Order: sequence, then C-alpha cells, then structure tokens
Amino acid sequence: MIAFWIAVIVGSVVGVVYITLGVQAFFRVRKDVLALAASGETADLEVETLEASNAASFSWKALGAVVISTSVIALLGVSPVFWYLPAILAVGSAVAVIAAFLIDARSTS
Repeated sequence: MIAFWIAVIVGSVVGVVYITLGVQAFFRVRKDVLALAASGETADLEVETLEASNAASFSWKALGAVVISTSVIALLGVSPVFWYLPAILAVGSAVAVIAAFLIDARSTS
C-alpha cells in the first residue's frame, strides 16, 4: 500500500510540473509568434531539410514504439506484477518531456 501512495505523490508532482512547463512553453511560443506577426515578418522554416532529417529516423522509432507497446500489453496478461509497468512508463515519459521543456527553455533564452 505504501508503494501506491509513493506513486500517487510522485505522479502528482510530475503532473503539476508537466502542466506548468507546458503552459509556459505555450505562452513563450505564442509571444514569439505574435511578435513576428506584429513586425510583419514571417518565420523562414526549411521544411525540406526538416523532413529529410526526420524521415530516416522516424520509421525505426515508430516501429520500436509499436514493438515495446505490444510487449507491455502482452506482459499484462502474464503476471499481476507487470500492471505496475504502464504507470512507471507513463511517469518516466512525463519526466522525459519535462526535461525537453527545460532544455528548450534554456536554449531559447
């Protein structure tokens, strides 16, 4: 039972930080877009370069995600202990996104 309460506390803290940083990132991007619109400039994005660099690695990442997701679902039927796995993976994914928000905020400031 103590593991449940630890997970609730950790999950709640991670959730609050995740939402806070997400809202801050949204407002930062909104401010940048409005500043560009007010100045009459347009953002020059090299779409071809972005698509070329992401296309090669995206297929492997997507395939890996499908295989791992299928494995997690299969493990749920093997033993009750694996029911902790989705919650742990969800909190881990949220922590990774929080790290990305922090890195992005530091690189743009």
